[in-house]
Amino acid sequence: MHTPASPQRLSKRRFLAQGAGLAAALAVPMAARAQQIVKLTIASSHPTTLPWVGLMSSLFVPEVNKRVAALGGNLRIEWREAYGGQLYKANATLSAVEQGITDIGWVFHNLEAAKMPLSQFGTVTPFTTDDVRIILDVANELNDSQPALKREWERNNAVFLGATGVDTYHLFTKNPIATYDDLRGRKISAPGSIGLWLKGSGAVAVDGSLTSYYTDIQTGVSEGAISIATGILPNKIYEVAPYITTVNIGGLYIGGMAMNRDSFGKLPAPVQQIVRDVGKEYSKTLGTTLMQRYETALKTMVEVGARQTPSVRLTNMSGGEREKWIRSMPNLAADWVKANSTRGPARDIVRAYMDGLRKRGVKPARDWDRELA
Repeated sequence: MHTPASPQRLSKRRFLAQGAGLAAALAVPMAARAQQIVKLTIASSHPTTLPWVGLMSSLFVPEVNKRVAALGGNLRIEWREAYGGQLYKANATLSAVEQGITDIGWVFHNLEAAKMPLSQFGTVTPFTTDDVRIILDVANELNDSQPALKREWERNNAVFLGATGVDTYHLFTKNPIATYDDLRGRKISAPGSIGLWLKGSGAVAVDGSLTSYYTDIQTGVSEGAISIATGILPNKIYEVAPYITTVNIGGLYIGGMAMNRDSFGKLPAPVQQIVRDVGKEYSKTLGTTLMQRYETALKTMVEVGARQTPSVRLTNMSGGEREKWIRSMPNLAADWVKANSTRGPARDIVRAYMDGLRKRGVKPARDWDRELA
């Protein structure tokens, strides 16, 4: 015979049932939080064959994932990787980050002198050192310590993550260059403000980038380029510019990996710190990678280029001719400081950069900061 439950027992059952229902209800948002996904796009105008782009995919993305997972929380990043100009070209590396076309991107600030004038300090101080590891170390330091440089990124709605640079610059030309005077009248490709290095030579600077040099030289728009071995090799520019003249103009800080400020602001604080930390690690690894690849790139071009006509030929500009180039340059740093006198402490930045190099053992071929008025 069924015995009706007492009011007390019914109340207890209702309480337990309600508790179970509440637990089940709470489990839904908990499960949803466990599956929280942040979608981020990381992109570049240039292909992954270039070290500073390749490391975005092979180092930055997986290392951020690893550190986010180590937080033990409920966040996972879902990446969309779009390199090699899939989203934008070389003339839009800054605006693509600024406008949120990509959340994270490589910014080529040498093509952005109008929007990022103070970041050009490396361009106006050539012939310092071939060691890009040192250059990147100093550039990262200055972007942390110089408020004017920080503001330059912020004004363009970007958060600086880590400096990028390139190995030392040489000449890659259609015809031989034996002396500094041989540059006179030649059309030489150079990206953005790097064309300043031809001032005083009588050569004509033709704006371009690694993605345009091959066609430009092939079609006669230019007769060669001031460029880098690690970029010339993967783009096969040696096929149309087989004469390599090593000048050792120096390595260069050319920009940085940056994140859209709005996208950055939406990340939890621990993830923001991870992104910053991995950005610096990416920059350090890039410096080491470039130094390792540089000699191999030159050697490979000579070996592979031996099978083409004309074959690739590598010669060194003599010390005397190189010195002539260095001394014939106008006072680039002083001119730049004067031009940027209303935009921030350009003079302080040049001095901090040169001091940073010297503190790391560099002996510049020209002491640009000591020529400032």
